[in-house]
Amino acid sequence: MWHSSTEGFYENQDPVQADMNLRGKFTTDANGHISFRSIKPAGYPIPIDGPTGDLLRAQGRHNMRPAHLHFLASRDGFKTLISQIYVQDDKFLETDVQFGVTRRLVGNYVRHENEKPPAPDVTGPWYSLDYNFVMEPGATKLPRPPITGKAKGERPQIPHLA
Repeated sequence: MWHSSTEGFYENQDPVQADMNLRGKFTTDANGHISFRSIKPAGYPIPIDGPTGDLLRAQGRHNMRPAHLHFLASRDGFKTLISQIYVQDDKFLETDVQFGVTRRLVGNYVRHENEKPPAPDVTGPWYSLDYNFVMEPGATKLPRPPITGKAKGERPQIPHLA
C-alpha cells in the first residue's frame, strides 16, 4: 500500500519525506483482512514540463489526479492485483487527468467526529475506510518496481493547469 502526502508528493519525489514514508507491506489475517493507520491522501498534479503538458494545454485540461490509495495484492494461485481506491469527495474525481476512476474504485471514507478514535494519540476528527478487493485465480507475477531512486535537493514545485 502506498499514497501521497498531504502536500501531494510520494516519498520518492520529495527529499523532505523519510524513505518509505506512507508506504506499507501488510499480511492479511486468515480471512483476508488487513487494517492499518495512515493519513487521508491528497490529490496531486502530474508533471507538465514535457509532451504531456503540451497535450493537456492543447486540450484545455487540468493536470490533477484525485486523492487515492494504491494497493498491490498478491497471493499464490491468484493474479496479482494492482489498484487504487479514490476519495469520494475529491473535486477532481470526475475529471481525473489519467482517466483512472471508475465507480467501483471510489471508496467511502467515513468521517468520525464524536466516536472513540482507533488509537489513544488520535485527536479530533478521523476517517475510516472499508473496502473489498476481489482477486482472480491465475498466475502470480510481481512487477519490478519502476522507481529505484529518491529525489534530492529542495521539494519540487509542480505547476497546476487551470
